[in-house]
Amino acid sequence: MSDLDTVFYRYPPRALVGDYIRSGVGTAFGLLIAVSNPSSPWVVGIFGGLCAVFALFGLRTVRQHLTQVAVTPEAVFVKAIGTRDLPWQALREVRLRFYGTRRQARGDRASGGGFLELTLRGNGRKLKFDSNLLGFKDVAWHAARAARDNNLSLDPTTAGNLLDIGVDADSETPRPRPMDALQL
Repeated sequence: MSDLDTVFYRYPPRALVGDYIRSGVGTAFGLLIAVSNPSSPWVVGIFGGLCAVFALFGLRTVRQHLTQVAVTPEAVFVKAIGTRDLPWQALREVRLRFYGTRRQARGDRASGGGFLELTLRGNGRKLKFDSNLLGFKDVAWHAARAARDNNLSLDPTTAGNLLDIGVDADSETPRPRPMDALQL
């Protein structure tokens, strides 16, 4: 393997700005209400819990911001807090799901919103990537090729979602060009 075979991807900060704002506003709002009503255990419990949920969402966003993904012909590597890897030959499950509104799920995805989530399992590891990742299509292409090489069957939803982004798991779809891999 040469260094030219290794491609690095990140979650772009502009895709995370909205999550940072939602997390900050939700945490501040929940904390403000909980602190301003200390005599009401119900209010403190509800809004303190809400504050905790938004704070955890903020931590998840920070983790995404720090995440680096390296893709090679042999494996995918994820570096965030620690480093995890999954060799393509050890891949045992590939799932690609769309999350959005009902209208988007019925095929009107061009209206914006929603995202895809790619889940890879093997060697006792589970890696997840969402479609905000720059190079998501390239990671999905490698996963589809590894699934075919490992004789894994893909569920109909995963196969359909792969086709929606231009990856045919059953044929020799060419690897996305670098600029094409950066967008869905």
